[in-house]
Amino acid sequence: MSGNASQTRTWAALEIETKAEQEDLASWLLMQCGAQGCEVTPGTGDIITITATFDGATIADSDWEKIKSSLEEYGLGESLKSLKRKDVPEEDWLAKWKVGFEPFRVGTKFLICPSWYQQRPGNDKPPEIDPELSEGRIKIFIEPGMAFGTGLHATTQFCLRALETLPLKGKIFDIGTGSGILAIASLLLEPEAQIVACDTDQVAVDFALTDFELNGVDGRIELFTGSTDMMLGRRFDMLLSNLTCEDIIALLPDYNKLLNPEGLIVCAGILSAKLPLLEQALANYPMRITQSEIVGQWAGIVIQKA
Repeated sequence: MSGNASQTRTWAALEIETKAEQEDLASWLLMQCGAQGCEVTPGTGDIITITATFDGATIADSDWEKIKSSLEEYGLGESLKSLKRKDVPEEDWLAKWKVGFEPFRVGTKFLICPSWYQQRPGNDKPPEIDPELSEGRIKIFIEPGMAFGTGLHATTQFCLRALETLPLKGKIFDIGTGSGILAIASLLLEPEAQIVACDTDQVAVDFALTDFELNGVDGRIELFTGSTDMMLGRRFDMLLSNLTCEDIIALLPDYNKLLNPEGLIVCAGILSAKLPLLEQALANYPMRITQSEIVGQWAGIVIQKA
């Protein structure tokens, strides 16, 4: 084996300190800025350290500036004082994933499992899933690497619970698919549904494709790199939109064109403090909120088109 081949891959990362109560918001923001995962370690008192890992050897200057401006915008400017770059060996990152990611329930129907719990070639003796934990549950297997979208975050969990209660029929468009978990869940709940999924981040699309293969739905979900503008001209019965409040507002004109009458939009990723901004924007469209849920500082809503 050559020296280059034996070298451990290193991921670019950044590190910030913040108050423990801001962990959820800070981690979510870093994922929105392109991080592939976040590790949280306790510090002194109520201070924690968040290490956000990015795919590649460096963090682009444009991403670095976006991170700083996002932290400022969402009231985390104090964390900028501790912001610094670092490198994380891949083997350490994956090992920590395996320690911290166990199968867990979401809602009444789903069990989210890391990929190493699946019986497949090269993994002949996976860890056993507790039968009581998995009884009557739909298993969704997720490959580590895209932490936002594994089902761990409150916004993803809202979307999964909403999918259990809503009519999943016809055509569904998952916008900003991330790990692909919502597209997978939709198809496993309703195998006859026609699912389209997209993300503007090629890394996310690659992770989603891996997760589609893990769950046996590859080839059954239309997946592409891009956004809503590539689907204009087509109509859907449901849109899945686990994005920021600002992104959702910006995409409302496209959502209005994409959605069939009486169609639904499942929205999460909304800071509860910013929900009034979205409500105000919705007044300009034939849409109304039919369901809402506040969990901590996050809001999840279901919108119906008139």
